[in-house]
Amino acid sequence: MNQEVIAALKTLLSALGGVLLAAAVPVVPYAAVCTLMVLADAVTAWRLGRRAASATGVRRAAKLQSARVGVLFGTLGRVYCLLLLARAVQSVILAPDVRFDLVRAIAAAVCLWQALSMLENEASCRGARWARIARRWLIDKTERHTGIPLDELKDD
Repeated sequence: MNQEVIAALKTLLSALGGVLLAAAVPVVPYAAVCTLMVLADAVTAWRLGRRAASATGVRRAAKLQSARVGVLFGTLGRVYCLLLLARAVQSVILAPDVRFDLVRAIAAAVCLWQALSMLENEASCRGARWARIARRWLIDKTERHTGIPLDELKDD
């Protein structure tokens, strides 16, 4: 009797795994591109931390911290869940004749979000002309990476 329950449980879990895999496989290329964008954003944030540390002397900002790695994994998890949810909405709720690819639109939005964040990271704590122009419309993230108010970093 015990073997039958275990066999039934294995069959049920295998079927559930197959359903999840069937839903996840079409999302993998989009998730890969989004992963590359999130990792590139993390690299630019690390570079900003190094620039801010050399400008202010705060060495803490230049180090890779486990809390920031945790934020990176949290962002990736949210992106993956969002892509899977978009795939579920597209396959279950939207009519088959709808030509709008929701997963592609979500992946494009994530890539745009990460690209803007990379541009903000690269424009922060730089004196180049393009960076000054970009900071008019983007957020300067130097204060967040160093913990020092921007007013103290500006030249008098």
